[in-house]
Amino acid sequence: MSLLQIFTDSLADLPKVFIEQHQIQLVPVYVVFSNNNVFKDKVDLSTDLICKLVLEQGRVPGIAAPSVNDFISAFTPVISAGKDVLFISIASELSPAYKNAVSAAGAFPSGRVCVIDSESLSSGTALLVMQAVLIASKGFQVTTVIERLQQYRQNMKFTMLLDDTGTSSIRGNVYGLENRIISPLALRSEGEVKTGRIRADDKYATSLVDAILHEILVNQHEVDSNLVIISQTLAERPAEYLKAKLIEMTRIKTVLIAPSICGLLSRTKPRSLAVSYLMKPIKTKSYKQEEAK
Repeated sequence: MSLLQIFTDSLADLPKVFIEQHQIQLVPVYVVFSNNNVFKDKVDLSTDLICKLVLEQGRVPGIAAPSVNDFISAFTPVISAGKDVLFISIASELSPAYKNAVSAAGAFPSGRVCVIDSESLSSGTALLVMQAVLIASKGFQVTTVIERLQQYRQNMKFTMLLDDTGTSSIRGNVYGLENRIISPLALRSEGEVKTGRIRADDKYATSLVDAILHEILVNQHEVDSNLVIISQTLAERPAEYLKAKLIEMTRIKTVLIAPSICGLLSRTKPRSLAVSYLMKPIKTKSYKQEEAK
């Protein structure tokens, strides 16, 4: 039994079967339609139901990070059971989750709770969580897991597309929301966030979607062929289009699609597509030796 429990917040768009198989613990974000309509993501409402409410009500909810007390409550049973905690956070420049988790770590003995900033969101955070599970399953200590994740973070390619057409009637704001998570457009790290048109047609796609496909094709000898994760908010058809093209035209072994509410963070451009994959690392001698263990 592993003595390391991996946590992330519910905005990491992991396939449900992966969460269950590897016992990943999610700390839910808050979805706030109004002061009287506050829900815990994936606890009170599923991703599909949240998106359905957005379309029915024509308003985008505010989304807030878990509080320090939420993290303490989540971590305490694991620490009491004798396990250590690794929390992989959405980008700290978008969400207070990283800061709140670090504060919560101070409530436990030193070294029992470690927190790493994914510097990404959605499928990007999910990809790092999946890599963390793989590394931890080999019996590495948490310090080695974090070192590897930092390397993977540098080698990760994350692109998010925000649709600026077709949802102009969807609006909304929740003022004074504590721990608010802000728009992906504020992401300044390695990820790319672009706005434009994402066509909802399974036979055709706009230049934005095809540009992602083209980039992978051009660089496929440098792309890690094990996994691509696509997350989508109200963009199921473009996601399926991209998955089909990747399977048809590349040697990617696994292409996963996960529903997401991350597009709602943009407020006026809730329809979105996010794609994440790893580039092959330049392996040093020491890296190869450690990988072979």
